[in-house]
Amino acid sequence: MAHEVSDYLETLTEPTRGRIAALYDEVRRLAPEATEGVSYGMPSLLYRGKGLFSVMSTKKHIGVYPHGNLGELATDVTEAGLGSTTGAIHLREGDMLPPELLARFVERRIAQIDEAR
Repeated sequence: MAHEVSDYLETLTEPTRGRIAALYDEVRRLAPEATEGVSYGMPSLLYRGKGLFSVMSTKKHIGVYPHGNLGELATDVTEAGLGSTTGAIHLREGDMLPPELLARFVERRIAQIDEAR
């Protein structure tokens, strides 16, 4: 059994560990069939062996990587007041990813993976 996400979380200190763990916990709740693994070189939750969701701590923010292009939800990310790039959302200190937006990312990525089968 893979433990990439669990092992990564153990390397972090609070409060970063708690913030990242909460995001992974919510994705596990939304996609209980997700497993731990590696995608794009990052500890990730996988769905049917494909990257579903990753979160990593950086020097300036927490990077949230919902996998798949964020373009179609870019407006929602901006309206939530969050910084982003094409493939990542940047959570600065005090930023929260709205649960409904996280759910949309997970649902969207699951649909992408299912459609590709």
